[in-house]
Amino acid sequence: MKKHIFLLILLFSVFSCQDNRKEKNAKKIIKEWTGKTILFPSDAQCCVAGNDTLPSVCDGLFQKDFKILLYVDSVGCSSCRLKLSDWKQLIEESDTLFQDKLGFLFFFQPKNRKEMSYIFRMNEFDFPVFIDMNNSLDKKNHFPAAMEHQCFLLNRENEVIAIGNPAANIKIWKLYKKI
Repeated sequence: MKKHIFLLILLFSVFSCQDNRKEKNAKKIIKEWTGKTILFPSDAQCCVAGNDTLPSVCDGLFQKDFKILLYVDSVGCSSCRLKLSDWKQLIEESDTLFQDKLGFLFFFQPKNRKEMSYIFRMNEFDFPVFIDMNNSLDKKNHFPAAMEHQCFLLNRENEVIAIGNPAANIKIWKLYKKI
């Protein structure tokens, strides 16, 4: 019985330390990235539902007062992890709340562009996205490795105001709306 209690205490301690390290790491990333200016590549291809689109459609997104930037590398590029249906809801809600002051910049660095196009069509995701086959966005900015730290709220000058994925966490969406 004493062995079981000791084992439970040990496991609790280990998991507590891991959570504490995650929290410290998140705070460090937030401190490091807040105020940082995001540099955008000129070679990313803009498309809607996997089809090339007019540059003017996507260029206007960069002129918004606020932007949400989502960077997805080939590791994070699975249909269930993208939560495209949640993003569609956020975009629709923002259109009502912010009346064209908030833009969404989705940058994908897929292994396979055709597969990515299929995911967009399957999810009926018909919003502009940028396909960054050369991973230029990450090369210019060196994003944090964790997917939860690869989404940013930016101001007009592309400076990071807040970090976190609002499609994955409703508290982050509330924070973004408040800002």
